[in-house]
Amino acid sequence: MIKQIIGKLARAFGLQSAVNRGLLKLNYNRKICINGVQMILPSIQGITCRGGEAWMTELLGRVFRFQPGAFFDVGVNLGQTLIKAKALDAQRDYIGFEPNPVCISYAQTLIKENGFANCTLLPVGLFTEDCVLSMDQYSDDASDSSATLIENFRPNSKIYSRVFVPVFRYDRLAALVGDKRVGVIKIDVEGAELEVVKSLLNLIRRDKPVILIEVLPVYSDDNLFRKTRQEELEQIFADTGYAMLRVEKTGAGTFSGLKR
Repeated sequence: MIKQIIGKLARAFGLQSAVNRGLLKLNYNRKICINGVQMILPSIQGITCRGGEAWMTELLGRVFRFQPGAFFDVGVNLGQTLIKAKALDAQRDYIGFEPNPVCISYAQTLIKENGFANCTLLPVGLFTEDCVLSMDQYSDDASDSSATLIENFRPNSKIYSRVFVPVFRYDRLAALVGDKRVGVIKIDVEGAELEVVKSLLNLIRRDKPVILIEVLPVYSDDNLFRKTRQEELEQIFADTGYAMLRVEKTGAGTFSGLKR
């Protein structure tokens, strides 16, 4: 419907060619339904949160039912997991970490438009040291979800731009979050999983949260850089008493179970 309206306006003002070339980016809100809850998704200069990932909604719902406590969203991006978490448990404390300033700005608008309660956004990445790092972006999209803080993580991919962002050890940020029990942590940080887990290790040992983590594939044993990092990550979880399970999905993209 929104696309049809934009198309009519573009034709009326002679801007159809600009629309076709993606040069006309209007700001508007659209609505979607998640878990029976209506969500407002702003579109700001072409940047917008998208729904999808039905498997994540179902998995989070199952985890939330037996795991109380705050939800840590490490790698907020445009709030794809934020809207799912709030649709499932509107009152649960949400703490998001995101170093990309464009994404943080969008997420703040997303929270405001929906009136989400109990949300804290920290405009930083979690890392093993307190410093400023270069975030490599692999597309001309300022909210690039494939952007990484790990140098040379995708050696064969073109870097379109670099953004300098702040990163901190979690222990330096804990006072800002408050002394609350953490029940669930989602980590989606495009290669920096090892640093994030090390940064959160004291909290993980204390609260034993459920951890939902995306670990990008090694692809080949020749990729020693990724392989070594993944093995170290697996060892940390083993030493901390965690079992690692793979999320299984159906062909339609819904959740189908967990597998060792």
